[in-house]
Amino acid sequence: MVRGVLPAVTVAELQRFTLGGSVAASAAGIDPYRSRVMAWAELTGRVDREPSEAMEWGNRLEPVIDAAMTERGYELLPAPAEGFTDPERPWLIGHPDGFAALDGSRVVYERKTIGQWAHRANGSGAAVPLPYQAQAQVYMHLTDLSRTLLATLVGGQRLDVGIVERDDAAIAALLERLAAFRDHLRRDVPPAPDGSDSARVAVIALFPDAQESKVYRLTRDEWGDVRELRARKEQAAVIEAQATELENRLKLAMGDAETAISPHDTDALHWRNVRATRLDTKALREQRPDVAAEYDKTTTSRRFTLA
Repeated sequence: MVRGVLPAVTVAELQRFTLGGSVAASAAGIDPYRSRVMAWAELTGRVDREPSEAMEWGNRLEPVIDAAMTERGYELLPAPAEGFTDPERPWLIGHPDGFAALDGSRVVYERKTIGQWAHRANGSGAAVPLPYQAQAQVYMHLTDLSRTLLATLVGGQRLDVGIVERDDAAIAALLERLAAFRDHLRRDVPPAPDGSDSARVAVIALFPDAQESKVYRLTRDEWGDVRELRARKEQAAVIEAQATELENRLKLAMGDAETAISPHDTDALHWRNVRATRLDTKALREQRPDVAAEYDKTTTSRRFTLA
């Protein structure tokens, strides 16, 4: 949960910013859950994010994962507490979870905990989710090692063990993106937001309230964005109408059937009865206005519209 806008860090603090492997994916723009603008807002101290229960349990389960890896025959070694620093990029640091002996050589060791559904969404069919790969590549760059042993506890029920091989092309791309992101931190200028929900939440958290009567003059490029947004909205309305038309045609064909099957006898559509119980607020206000007023809650938010 985002806890609101905080005072920004000082100019001196901006100059001392460091980036670690754990922020590599979001800083590079490849983290599906944490956008670049959200990472920027958090690192500059403008937005604070409360530690989640998942994070707490992840920390609690670290020794359990290590014990399970040891039982499986992996030799785990501690990493230095001071971590590692890129000599050419003093702002790039890393604190791997440890090292492991694998096939007679030393490799980076990382442990993760992740929910079942998040694992599927992040994995996209790959053995190792992309954010984990990015972190592993950064640590291999910092330690000059060629492989990472990754232990992932999925849903608290299954321990997946995978290997991430060093990819120098991926490392070069990551370093370029991380340098660009750090420049945003150093200049105290946010990176351009993407279309993710994380970016939407970050922008709202950065500017939760409008100053009444304040007017902003758009640049030429921003005016172009307005025209493109209007065109996209019109396209979306057309597509939504087309989708609704297809739904209506199929519903009419199904009639009172609950399920429609394909010509190959596989389930294609479901149009089921759904029961829901909702509070009749209109009747409550008419019959017991005193009770309704007691539970009224006023909130303030910003509504974004095209003029």
